[in-house]
Amino acid sequence: MTVIAIVDDDPELGSLIGDYLKTNGYESSLFISGEAFLDSDRAAIGLVVLDVGLPGMDGFSVCQKLREKSSVPIIMLTAASDDVDRILGLELGADDYMGKPFNPRELLARIKALLRRAEHNAQEARQLTIKQSDRRSFWQGQAIDLTGAEFDLLQLFYKRPGSVLSRDEISLALKGHGVSPFDRSIDTLVSRLRKKLKSASSSDLIRSVRGKGYVLSI
Repeated sequence: MTVIAIVDDDPELGSLIGDYLKTNGYESSLFISGEAFLDSDRAAIGLVVLDVGLPGMDGFSVCQKLREKSSVPIIMLTAASDDVDRILGLELGADDYMGKPFNPRELLARIKALLRRAEHNAQEARQLTIKQSDRRSFWQGQAIDLTGAEFDLLQLFYKRPGSVLSRDEISLALKGHGVSPFDRSIDTLVSRLRKKLKSASSSDLIRSVRGKGYVLSI
């Protein structure tokens, strides 16, 4: 069963959310700090409800740390009404954002929507496969004709689905050095791979994140 992690230093609110989710068929685990959540076994976690105003490591830091290794859906909660907080959370990789106080029914609706999207992405991920032994890639069993550099880039994205990779990160991984301000070789390589994946899948699997980089959306 999918477990929803509730990361909030208010145990009363966390318990209320957990009880509401339980009555609607969802199992949950409550963590009162970001450190406790990150130190836990997260294998069964299917979605995270993450408070911004945590003691110690705040919600933004937890979100950023989590996104380094996981594409699990994240809904961020905050008492602040400032749009800057909302934008920062989304830029760091959160999938949705709700201000406190909130209607539990709306939270449940957003959880359901994100879990449906995650399942759809997982189904697409199963359709895209790579074989490292002979450096070949496939969409629904049909081979995708890639150059060596395109395969290396796809493999990099494939290992971190849902994570935004900057041009510098891609260049460091593929070339061993960062990019200069006027070097467009990484953008050109991403564009070529993007077109080939779209031709094979009829979906735009790679998308640009303004000011951040690129993400494989599967």
